[in-house]
Amino acid sequence: MFIDLSFRRRPLAPLALSVGILGAAAALRAYWVLHREPLLMGVGYIRIAENLLNKGSYVGLFEGPELTFPPFFPIVLAVGALVTGSVEAAARLIPFLAGVILVPIGFVLGRLMYGPRVALGIAALIGLHPAFIDLSATTESETVYLPLMLWGLYWGLRAVRSNSLRHTVCCGTMFGLAYLTRPEALLFPLVILAAILVACLTNPAFGRRVALHSLCLVAPILVLAAPYAMYLSLHIGALRFDGKGVMNYTIGERRNSGMSHAQASLGIGPNLSEDGPQLSPNHFVATVQQFPSLRELATYWVKSARRNEPALFDQLSSPVFGSVVGISLIALGLFGRPWDKRRAMCEAILLGISLAHVLLLLGLHTMLFRYVLPVMTISLLWVSKGIDELARWAATTTRRTLPRWRPAPRWVDAGIRNVLIVMLLAMAAWGMRWGSPLQDQGPAIGSLKEVGTWLAHYRPGPNRVMTMHPQIPYYSRGTLLLMPYAESSLALQYIYLKQPDFIVLLDEDRAIAPYLKEWLDKGIPDPSATLIFETRGVVVYEWHG
Repeated sequence: MFIDLSFRRRPLAPLALSVGILGAAAALRAYWVLHREPLLMGVGYIRIAENLLNKGSYVGLFEGPELTFPPFFPIVLAVGALVTGSVEAAARLIPFLAGVILVPIGFVLGRLMYGPRVALGIAALIGLHPAFIDLSATTESETVYLPLMLWGLYWGLRAVRSNSLRHTVCCGTMFGLAYLTRPEALLFPLVILAAILVACLTNPAFGRRVALHSLCLVAPILVLAAPYAMYLSLHIGALRFDGKGVMNYTIGERRNSGMSHAQASLGIGPNLSEDGPQLSPNHFVATVQQFPSLRELATYWVKSARRNEPALFDQLSSPVFGSVVGISLIALGLFGRPWDKRRAMCEAILLGISLAHVLLLLGLHTMLFRYVLPVMTISLLWVSKGIDELARWAATTTRRTLPRWRPAPRWVDAGIRNVLIVMLLAMAAWGMRWGSPLQDQGPAIGSLKEVGTWLAHYRPGPNRVMTMHPQIPYYSRGTLLLMPYAESSLALQYIYLKQPDFIVLLDEDRAIAPYLKEWLDKGIPDPSATLIFETRGVVVYEWHG
């Protein structure tokens, strides 16, 4: 990766460098996918894909029709299985391909915004960043969502610049698919629509142009969203575009009242009511009809923002995001030069979508690293622009102070670009030195597939597994029942109510619920529980209640 100032004399240099970066990105991702333990995350999506292929039903790991996971990622996995021969193979191939595709999308977006030098910078940062490499081996919806989001943003920027209806249709299509991957993407076309409205203000046919662009943007989204919205609405009994929002709101409200995350999401009442929405998420979504009012949402967001602000600040200022160096480069990239009208419009779109993501993050009931990746992806545009501004300043200064040494500006320019990119990548690798922030960690995690496979052989056929880890019921071909948050006696009553076939406990679960430490040390205090398997911090009980 060598970036100099002679692109005009060598017009193919950016293309050659981008192909080299893409090759390096693909090679690193292929190595990581082949050497990473597969399927430790996202098994809910994989089960949905299997049921789509084998049974033609939209059902996941939990009981009942799936109402919380949107359909695009499972459908892509199912289509991939037709090519690879199995859903598990597709679950390794699809994230890998999505991770590779993200690199050229970042390149064309950077070229559209700032030119080829910045495009090469963001391609290198995305292609070689350890967090994005790790994401390519993770079966989570973000693997597909990030390319769709960036691609929609690219077409939205092109639509604003060109005033082309075709570009607007492409933007709507990409955001429609992004909505089917993560429903919050439905908010971002509003930012594009506002920018298009401002861009059409000077057009004599203002009303007609705005109406046409609105139709071209909204129509593809409605066409793509309608089947899923109809599916949700039929099962819920009311018009819904998202199944998970009301569940997340309820958990967040419980957390804002002072509960821990485990209690808020998995708590049960004294009469065994499933107060924690995640105990039976599909049943909860199907039975809760009342939506919070705008005033209740605003109050909830303020309380959640106060709770989430420290965690979000820690994420955005961490070495993985570039720490102080990254923040400084973002500021330099954004404000290093005055904006003209066109750039002001494009920057307003980028800032608007980034701000929308941040507002959503502040309102979450929990802060996971992968939720922050969309903000990080957009911020790398400004980081790369900041690197370009600093390199240009250094090269121009060198040319003026050392006029007789003609190669100096080129070497200074290339040196600063490469040093800063390597520094940011090294900081990110150092920040991830304790392990992946995207995958489960712990000495017993590697046993999950082994335990699940053992259970599938111990009792073939469908079974009900109560545990905190969805990987075990996935590999045992069973249904997931989550352990409740309660005192020991109440937890046992709940287990009698749910009637699992097996209970699986891990040493890592000790702090989640009050009774788990005692049960792990002394066993489950009930004659209906029989210890049948134990390995590396994992114990399996058969339940005969």
